[in-house]
Amino acid sequence: MRLDAHQFFTPEHLPEHLASILARNRFDGSIALARTSQETAGLLDLALRHDYIRGVIACPESLDDLDAFQRHPKFVGVWGQSLDFATLAARAVPLDVLLPASGVLPLVERYPELRIALVHLGLPDGSDAWYRAIEKLAQSPHVYVKASGLITQFPRPWNAACVRPFVQHALSVFGPQRVMFGSDWPACLPDSIWKETLAAFTQSIGAQTMEARESMLGGAACRFYGIENQ
Repeated sequence: MRLDAHQFFTPEHLPEHLASILARNRFDGSIALARTSQETAGLLDLALRHDYIRGVIACPESLDDLDAFQRHPKFVGVWGQSLDFATLAARAVPLDVLLPASGVLPLVERYPELRIALVHLGLPDGSDAWYRAIEKLAQSPHVYVKASGLITQFPRPWNAACVRPFVQHALSVFGPQRVMFGSDWPACLPDSIWKETLAAFTQSIGAQTMEARESMLGGAACRFYGIENQ
């Protein structure tokens, strides 16, 4: 199954729009991100009406929110840092974090069982600290990395040469089994279309075996979020 592991919707960019984009590019579905608790409830309803939304990353603001969201069949994880991490670890709830890689190290050290997806490659800045932090994080089998926001993080127009060193380093230490592609659509608009986010990723990873490529384009996301791969 090919999945876009990181995207969201706005009033101008709706599920119907992304459905046609994914179909044209031979993707089976996506994992949608909610940015507030209120948005989560609506997004979970949308996911029931659109089969291609294979999972929703919720944004609970309380334990009651988390309890309610966990009962939904399309819930796959949480976003943000408003909940107790010990609770998430105990419940084996995946957590997406958008922080510099070095800022995630204390979290992994304190909660080694917490399943973490490092969004946007842990915000690479080219420093030695980023490279060292990525290497350290990769030692935890519960940490995955999302090659998302590749276009939106760097000066436009995008150039694969700008992002390739960071993607290649993450891939070298995490391996294709723990690297996920995410478009971050529609953040790329209007300067770049969804297909360019995929091009930035594929050009950055370079030549790969079919198994490695398909893992990064969906298999890793299925494993991390517990989505049936079929």
